[in-house]
Amino acid sequence: MQPNSEGMRDRLLSRLPRPESLAEYRREVSALLEKNEKTLRRQKWYATAIWLWVVGMGTALMLLAAMHPEKPRAAWLAASFGSLACFMLIYGAAELTKYFINRVRVELLKETKQVQLQVLELHDLLRKGGVSSRGD
Repeated sequence: MQPNSEGMRDRLLSRLPRPESLAEYRREVSALLEKNEKTLRRQKWYATAIWLWVVGMGTALMLLAAMHPEKPRAAWLAASFGSLACFMLIYGAAELTKYFINRVRVELLKETKQVQLQVLELHDLLRKGGVSSRGD
């Protein structure tokens, strides 16, 4: 390896946690991921409920505004209900986007922790002398 990559390897490895017990650290990571999954399920339910409420209310408001088109105030109602429905749709879309972003964040955290555990297992094997570090 080049000297530059050796320095980068050392910097990356120095940032690894130094757990007392690999099994304990694995349990902590499992608990963290389970907590994130539980939160993600709750956010999914909330985002779906908000989106369904927004679509239902928007439809109801538009139907109310279109019930009596012959009355002069119907144009005002259609405009105000339409703008309210647009703002509600933007809010619902923001909640869905927030859920999608958090879902990707949790998936990335899962993969990162999996790789981190594998690296820690390799370090543990090297420390115990189970694998030759020179590649012999």
